[in-house]
Amino acid sequence: MTKKYDLVVVGGGPAGLMAARTAGENGLKTALLERKTDITKVRRVDGSVLSPVNEYTFGEILTFSPKAKRIGFPVSGFSVRYDGPYQNMFGFVIHSPGGKTFSFGDRKKLKMDPERNRKGIAIDKELLLKGLLEDVQAIGVDIFPGTNVTGIDKRESGVVVTGNGEQFEGSFVIAADGINSRLAQLTGINKERTFYGTHVQRLWYLEDIEIPEIEGIDFIITMYGTFYVVSTCYKGHYHVGTTSYYAQEDLNASLTKLVYEDEVYSPWFKGVKKAGECSCVINLLSPMKQPFKDNVLFVGDATWVMEATNAAAILFGWKAANAVTLAILDGKINKEGISSYLDWWEKTCYEPYGRTEFKPIHPSDFLTSDDMDYLVSLIKEPLLPTMDFFKLFGTIGNAFGELFPVIQEERPDIMDKIMGVANRMEELEKKARTAGFPNR
Repeated sequence: MTKKYDLVVVGGGPAGLMAARTAGENGLKTALLERKTDITKVRRVDGSVLSPVNEYTFGEILTFSPKAKRIGFPVSGFSVRYDGPYQNMFGFVIHSPGGKTFSFGDRKKLKMDPERNRKGIAIDKELLLKGLLEDVQAIGVDIFPGTNVTGIDKRESGVVVTGNGEQFEGSFVIAADGINSRLAQLTGINKERTFYGTHVQRLWYLEDIEIPEIEGIDFIITMYGTFYVVSTCYKGHYHVGTTSYYAQEDLNASLTKLVYEDEVYSPWFKGVKKAGECSCVINLLSPMKQPFKDNVLFVGDATWVMEATNAAAILFGWKAANAVTLAILDGKINKEGISSYLDWWEKTCYEPYGRTEFKPIHPSDFLTSDDMDYLVSLIKEPLLPTMDFFKLFGTIGNAFGELFPVIQEERPDIMDKIMGVANRMEELEKKARTAGFPNR
């Protein structure tokens, strides 16, 4: 027998839980389907970071009040509770193979007023999800954990989702089922997107160390991989990870080399305890220009080239559920009914951020370790303080663009290599796509 609802939400991450909470608060009869039996358990690579804080992205500015235990979205006018440990984060730092660095923001100045100047917060994501799930439970949303979605069908009466042999019908479905979205595959919407390649990630959880340099997210560029080191909400705990476009690459070996063998960086990790590890494999697809098909509205990671931030996912879920509520109240059970979300998406998300093409390159494809040391050493002053990944890449590009005359004069050999990147781009893009498995 088909279970009937106003809205069926598929996926119990930040976007799905927020969508279910908002729809329930608005009075919609709502079902939440999640593949995991333990909805709050994080089983894949995740930095457990909320960023950017105190700066605008996707038309919103994120705030955090430890006293109120609330994460605020003041432009949109809502908040979510977070009653758990946290650590302030003050931006990105880039490290070269030989230990040269440049930072985003002057840490000493930013820390003079940490609550106003923090650019992110490290959190316990499972506690964030737990709080959202408790809210969803409290307002009477029907929750179906351990439900593996295997089919979706648009009918005259609504959209029917099949999971574990049961059928759930809604006027709309919100697909918040992650970067490798099953619903995106089943509806065929991914065929409209560009496939860039398959990204393999490996993350180690490290404990019992102190790395004073890390108060945010640091990127270490080496000849054998690019790594990220993230300070967590628990003192002395760090996430250290790396990525590749090639599934056959031994990422554990790369992490072993960084943590235990690298002459420059292994001293950071002296005496470290490895507490665990995890992996994930994701397909990189161009962002959805129109995240809607056959009354299925796609939100969160399902719509983006890689993972959306945790904060952005919450925002997407809130806006999507409100748009669906208005559509049902207005009796417009179609694309026109949720046009407010699609218009916002195109103007605020896709146009400013979604048009940038993803380039699967690594600095060692073009540069030696000495080249990278030289380039990083050219940045003498802190750059724009941020933990916005869009600003990260744009700011780096602008900074080195201004330095091109200096590089041309001092190191014309490096300038030739930089200018030669475009000549090899098509080759590298083809290599990444060929190594991947789109499964669209």
